[in-house]
Amino acid sequence: MSHLDASMINRAAPPGSMRYFSLLYAPESRRDALMALYVIDAEIRESAQSANHDVAHTRLRWWRDEIDRLVNGNPQHPATRTLHEQQPGSPPRHFARLHELLAAADMDLARMTYLTMRELGAYCVRSGGVIAELLAEQLMAPAPVDDTVRAAARGIGSGVRQAEILRDLRQDATDGRLYLPLEDMDRSGVSLEDARQREVGAPLRELLARYREHVREGLLESERALPPETRDRMRPLLVLSALYRGLLDRIAQRNYEVGTERIELGPFAKPWIAWRAARRA
Repeated sequence: MSHLDASMINRAAPPGSMRYFSLLYAPESRRDALMALYVIDAEIRESAQSANHDVAHTRLRWWRDEIDRLVNGNPQHPATRTLHEQQPGSPPRHFARLHELLAAADMDLARMTYLTMRELGAYCVRSGGVIAELLAEQLMAPAPVDDTVRAAARGIGSGVRQAEILRDLRQDATDGRLYLPLEDMDRSGVSLEDARQREVGAPLRELLARYREHVREGLLESERALPPETRDRMRPLLVLSALYRGLLDRIAQRNYEVGTERIELGPFAKPWIAWRAARRA
């Protein structure tokens, strides 16, 4: 039984979003659990983006307690209650990994920066990879998830988060958050002020092109790593990965003009890419 209301669903996976299209290809019996995970992810991310740090810390503290309650079998939030009631493949203790989302939220709240791509990748595993692992567990349930599938799901989730960083570059920079590796920025002669500008200069454009290629190749590698016998059940994650690869291609087609607008896939491109990826799964 789902305890989620329409407002929670619309914040976590609104109609027309990447998540919305990926969920269309999930088995109906697993959609409530998948949506519950997305709602938890959205709630934690929103908490970290609060303009008032005291409010943000209070909300994140509540979520720490709530995840502990979920693990102990007495959750209160509609999303955690839904998960608790639909967990054929994930024992409650596995949901303790949701604390990794809170660690990533703390890093966002602290406006942390990352020296190398490796450091950024570690953050993205926490922010996006862990939730993808939990999605994979739900999709594979009641069968166990082996290390190969877990690593592939983690790679897809991390790649999705890295693609979001490219898309949201200017807004994040304006809000004081900088995710691009400082080493790469220094080598390219790019400053934080460059990232805040509406006009993307040549050095930043070249840096973004290299970043995009790295992220896109990582998504492809993770997709290819999934064993053939698991691809049908992992179809929603394969669709999500294909959609974000499409977004990366769209950003490149728009010459990395992420400073002037939030570049998105069009309303016809999303269902087409999703359908094609689902057929190939």
